[in-house]
Amino acid sequence: MHRILIATVLIAGMLATGGTGLEAVLGETVPLSGSAPGERTVYLFMTGPNLDPDGAPLHAPTRSTAAGHYTEVRVLSSGRWEYKWNTGGIGLDAGTYTVYAVTEPRTRRDLRGATYVTTTITLRRAALTLEEEPRRTHGLLKVTVEPFGALIEVDGRFYGTSPLETALSAGTYEVRVTHEGYAPYRRVVTIFPDATTLIEQSLEPIPSPTPKDGVPQTPVASGWTLALAGAVFYIFIRLRK
Repeated sequence: MHRILIATVLIAGMLATGGTGLEAVLGETVPLSGSAPGERTVYLFMTGPNLDPDGAPLHAPTRSTAAGHYTEVRVLSSGRWEYKWNTGGIGLDAGTYTVYAVTEPRTRRDLRGATYVTTTITLRRAALTLEEEPRRTHGLLKVTVEPFGALIEVDGRFYGTSPLETALSAGTYEVRVTHEGYAPYRRVVTIFPDATTLIEQSLEPIPSPTPKDGVPQTPVASGWTLALAGAVFYIFIRLRK
């Protein structure tokens, strides 16, 4: 009566029984484990792309089970066995492989009457990617004008009041600042990608008109006006006598 072999294959934290296909990346270490109560050794081999049809040991794919080469794993007293399969640097190609766990050294073509389980593992190459960081095309305009509350226009468009901070596409702009009672201020600035352009300015107050003091003086009377006044006074005195 054949002993019963119960085997499981663990890959990347996933549990699979014989016959279930799994995937891994070439170069990864694939943990394999299972149980074989009453056995001392489990013989592992595989078939797949460019391997001997009779099977090849997991650790040496260029060898053949027909020549007596296997990956031998000792069974612990608990009946468990474990093997960490390093798929890197041993000459494996990308593709799907069938892994065999057998209780005795058999080849792929000589499994009749043997106790064994299998699982399929697809090894793929790691994807190579290249991601270019998006080009930054905006900068920051920061305007601080005294007195606060001044109106700010950029290329004729109202953006807000001082203090102001806004993002603009890279380029050249005309900034105009106005405030009641102050002279307007204009400046051409260049916005650079991923940079801050500062405008710090105090507006000049518009001078108020100064009123004239006193009452306008009366123009000085000309000589003939004085003579006429003297004649009238003389006649007035004569009439009273």
